[in-house]
Amino acid sequence: MWWMKCIGSLLIFGGCGFLGWEKGLGLRRRIWLLREMNQSLTVFKNLTGTYRLPLNMVFMRISAQMEKPVSDFYRRLSEHFEQQEKPEGTLLWQQTVEEMGDLFDAEDRELFLRLGHFIGIQDIQIQASAVEACREEIRERISMLEAERPGRERLYRVLSLTIGGFLVILFI
Repeated sequence: MWWMKCIGSLLIFGGCGFLGWEKGLGLRRRIWLLREMNQSLTVFKNLTGTYRLPLNMVFMRISAQMEKPVSDFYRRLSEHFEQQEKPEGTLLWQQTVEEMGDLFDAEDRELFLRLGHFIGIQDIQIQASAVEACREEIRERISMLEAERPGRERLYRVLSLTIGGFLVILFI
């Protein structure tokens, strides 16, 4: 009977440890996703400002250049543009951000929703400045998350292992 308690304790402890490790990986994934979105917005700004391409073509080109899941985001934007007779960039951008809500963290989703107010407007200068402001905010957020990352990952691991230890003691 004692060996079942030992195996159960190891499984509980290991499961809780895995949850802490997974939470740390989620933080790394968020940083990577922000970097990809920053890069995609650079491409967006260049294609709309320099080449003045239509938005559906811009979104299709960006989706071809980026990695998943960012490429899926822009592919879905392009599909929305093709389905509309008179596409409006602002609404379609915000609709796509809402549809792919699980892709972005809540803070990041809010940032991209705010950017959506300026996508597809006629004044290219205002759109470019809004994209640049969003890119700057993304860079600040990335640097803040990178600075916090080691401490947060350690905290996630310690808390998860502590909770695992508490549960083992509780169930024994």
